[in-house]
Amino acid sequence: MHGANFASITAWRVMKLLAVAAILLVSSGAGACELSLVTPARSLPTNGVQADAKLVDDTLTVHFSVSAPSLNAKKILAPGEYPYQFDVVELFVTFSDSGFPYFEFEVSPYNQTFQVRIVGEKEHHEAVNLGLKSTATMVPGGWNAELSIPLKPLGWDGDRAKIRGNFYSVLGQGRARGYWSAFLPKAPKANFHQPQYFQPLLSCS
Repeated sequence: MHGANFASITAWRVMKLLAVAAILLVSSGAGACELSLVTPARSLPTNGVQADAKLVDDTLTVHFSVSAPSLNAKKILAPGEYPYQFDVVELFVTFSDSGFPYFEFEVSPYNQTFQVRIVGEKEHHEAVNLGLKSTATMVPGGWNAELSIPLKPLGWDGDRAKIRGNFYSVLGQGRARGYWSAFLPKAPKANFHQPQYFQPLLSCS
């Protein structure tokens, strides 16, 4: 009996530890997607980007967490300069099976933004207002960004499964500049505009 009781108590303690571990994993963002380096073949090992998405009513909110040993950014962009020329996180969103139209949202470490409506391969409407609200915060070892976008004004019909796209980031400069994505395969040259690789965004939540 004492042996049986000991085994029962031990099993109960193990189950309790597993439950606590599961709670900790959920609370620490276990569902976030780790972006992979698309190109070049390697980058600084301290670089890394995570993204997670959530939907509340018709608003999609995406949180990026960027780890980088240095910052390639300007507090004030000159005329003709855009966030994608420096460190940036990017979100592409579509609701269609074909991938068109889709919507591009960019945020820099200093919360500079850029929005694009891509109607087709040869029709892009840049610097438009697609309803993006964003924040960017410097943290030790990197920076965070949060993007909130109301989807119904963009044509979403309320079907969660139709919210597809990709998460991206560009970090560094010169030969050390790295291109990151949640769903793109590795490639000799980065091209984020490939809707055939779009996946459900809420899978990263």
